[in-house]
Amino acid sequence: MYRSPASTLTLIGCAGLLAFAAGGCPPGTNPADCNEPSATGKPVDVHLFRYDADTDEYLLGDKRVAAAAVKRDLAGELCGKCHAQQVAELKDSVHFRWASTNERILFPGGGAHGMLDRACGLPASTALINYTSDVQIDECGKCHAGRFLPVMEPFFAAQFEQMGLPDPQGQAARLVEGGLDCLICHAEEYASVPADNPSLKIAGYAEAGGASPTAGGDARSSHDDTDFDGDGQPDALIDMNGDGVADAPLMQDRDGDGQPETPWPTVAQDRSFAAVSSIGATNDETCLRCHEHARTGYKRGTLFRAGHDVHAVSPAVAAIGGGEHRHCVACHTVEHHKFRRGDSVGGDIMAADYAVGSAENQLTCTTCHDTGALPKPVHMKTHLDKLACETCHIPYSSGITYALWGQGANLTFGRSADGQDTKVITLDHYLNDGTDEDVNTDWEAFRTYPTLTWFNGNVSFLAQTLALRTTPGAKITPFKPMANGMVFDARYFNGQMVSGAAMDGQYQYNAHTMFRFQADGANADIFEALGFLTLSADEVRGITLNDFLSADPDRQAMAFMQIFPNLVFFDKSTYGYVRYQIASGSPFDADHNGFVDVGAAFNFDMLAAANNGLRAFQGFNGPMGLPADYSWYPPYETGNDLVSMKLPDGTDMKIYLSIEGMKLPADQQPDHFAALENYPAFSNGITLGGHGVRPKSEALGANLSCVTCHAAGGVMDHPVPVTRTVPRDVPGFGTFQFPVYRWRYYQVHAITDLGLTTRDEDIAAGSVSVDIAGDDRYRRQSSNTIVVNYMNPAGEGSYRPADHADALAGTGLTPSDLTMNGGEWMPALEPDVDYVPNYRILGYTADEILFMQ
Repeated sequence: MYRSPASTLTLIGCAGLLAFAAGGCPPGTNPADCNEPSATGKPVDVHLFRYDADTDEYLLGDKRVAAAAVKRDLAGELCGKCHAQQVAELKDSVHFRWASTNERILFPGGGAHGMLDRACGLPASTALINYTSDVQIDECGKCHAGRFLPVMEPFFAAQFEQMGLPDPQGQAARLVEGGLDCLICHAEEYASVPADNPSLKIAGYAEAGGASPTAGGDARSSHDDTDFDGDGQPDALIDMNGDGVADAPLMQDRDGDGQPETPWPTVAQDRSFAAVSSIGATNDETCLRCHEHARTGYKRGTLFRAGHDVHAVSPAVAAIGGGEHRHCVACHTVEHHKFRRGDSVGGDIMAADYAVGSAENQLTCTTCHDTGALPKPVHMKTHLDKLACETCHIPYSSGITYALWGQGANLTFGRSADGQDTKVITLDHYLNDGTDEDVNTDWEAFRTYPTLTWFNGNVSFLAQTLALRTTPGAKITPFKPMANGMVFDARYFNGQMVSGAAMDGQYQYNAHTMFRFQADGANADIFEALGFLTLSADEVRGITLNDFLSADPDRQAMAFMQIFPNLVFFDKSTYGYVRYQIASGSPFDADHNGFVDVGAAFNFDMLAAANNGLRAFQGFNGPMGLPADYSWYPPYETGNDLVSMKLPDGTDMKIYLSIEGMKLPADQQPDHFAALENYPAFSNGITLGGHGVRPKSEALGANLSCVTCHAAGGVMDHPVPVTRTVPRDVPGFGTFQFPVYRWRYYQVHAITDLGLTTRDEDIAAGSVSVDIAGDDRYRRQSSNTIVVNYMNPAGEGSYRPADHADALAGTGLTPSDLTMNGGEWMPALEPDVDYVPNYRILGYTADEILFMQ
């Protein structure tokens, strides 16, 4: 077994990236012959072609295609010979592109862009720099249907043109299309690690030939680094002389000397005969190769499987989908490789094939269910007008509610019954032993009520609802509680101001905000070229805080970036750790099983990861015609330049919604601001969507039990955190509420060992506890607080680095105890909260809701 060395990123050195110099067996065919080559030496029929085991070739009519060529270019050499239109459709789908705009998302550049350019706290950072990471660690390529980032095609073309290669556009297109993976969805047999490539670098937690997904939910788990035929050398992919024959490999310059020396990192796809010979229609199992993450609480924490969703086993649903095991596509109908997603699953800000609001994208419970035919009185008009169906029919979520990244470790937590994100997620929770019992206990161990809040499909760039009780068309909707301890630029609190080129010195903004990364210098030109801006680069550079008052949501979103600290895009290969998975070759994985060892004295370097993440963006410089040393953002110099902050805290949206409230007629403003008072803290990140629908007997209010919601201790009385705030006058805008934060410190080794040694079966049974709330062995907090004044962060004067004496007051810790100084305690800046009954989050009084005994 091979393991990859620690590496830098996919996009580093793009300026010098090249080497210089209807499925199944046809009727009448023995199905066994489609799984194993014929022992007689005669070619066997497979789909619409044949396979010759003696020569390892596919026969398409009278043409022979080597299996090695298919491994290099599946679409071009095999699938596309008959399905050229379908290949083009796949290339134009979000399963390949991962990006789309969404006017309901308040985010710079026209809304959502999937995870291509949006950072998320669970995978951490973006696909732009983490598409290919260390083979042991999370990387987008382990699921997505292509070997290369979709945005790389124009960059490949630009580089080929600079080198004077023939047909640069065509070569770039063929290179990217050769990486399309038809089989991940269309092969019944698909290995997470192909068994027919001896040169693979394989994750320690995976095995050659193992089914996809792995026990941890990865669809793929090995690298081939463009050695697709397994001969130990990268394949020739580039035609240097125009004779139609590839004669040079695709390489990168990783050491900065201008000469490419490193094979391009690629995640291995199963293109074996076993996979090719099992092609057919998609089904639930093929969908869940990538979407199985729900089992671990990765996103919604609601399962699409027997015992958890009535649709997952319904024969009627399967019939709509086209047959047994076709439940997914009954609702998520597909045409020309474009899937119906639905408008209202907007909290996670993922991309969609169809435009929001279009007829093609409509998908709700009422798409199939006639509300007029539903039994009364539980389906009374009052409920139907105010409650999303999921509120009652998806009563629980599970899994991660807080993903904390920082100097030292990545920690993940679930939510306790008290509303605190303090239940340590275990390694066992991430692993599926293949039994229903294991999955069920994993889910039960971290089961929690969702947060109920108003939602009309509109969300912020941090996935927060933009609706209140007073918002027309909004309904009470369940959200999975979610917060991210993401890493930000702590220099934001210094208050240093800069003036952009378009400002001409007349207007300044905080030098360490997201606006600087989005709009400074040539950055905006690059984002515009990538299609991530709807405004022109010059318009973006001219944004001021006055654009908060604009009627254009794109201008509003960009103005918001001027008051929000810059998010660190860090390189997970350098960091070397994620949810117990350890980088290959790590000294903290002595048994080489792919997971960190119990008792390991690790300290993962966030500073180095942050700077390598910035350097990764320099890979765009050459293809964009920029100097190789063009800097996207000032590098970080010390550990105190970084801060892990638990977000969203709710107050950022209070600022935005307060500004929106000021635009309302005077008689509507009191109700608006009253409804805004208890906007929740980091508790409305992910709509539960349509998965995890419980049978009627398990829905809220089953058997007409109104006390489930409308009595003390019921669902509406469930505690939800709301950030404590202080008022501050902001010249030109009025009075805003700003959050109160506090340093908390986590003992990363003790917490990680707790997660490594605890079984979910014991948590679910109540025989052990992984809740670290109030336990000084695991977590401590400062006695001092910090006001995060987004409009004037330096003006408060209350921010201190985590190892400052004021920050450590009351903890019993010294600076040498902190991970940034080699110790074991990792700091995180977290909001102080009050735990408020959910009905108050919704804007109700106790008398309105708790009327049952």
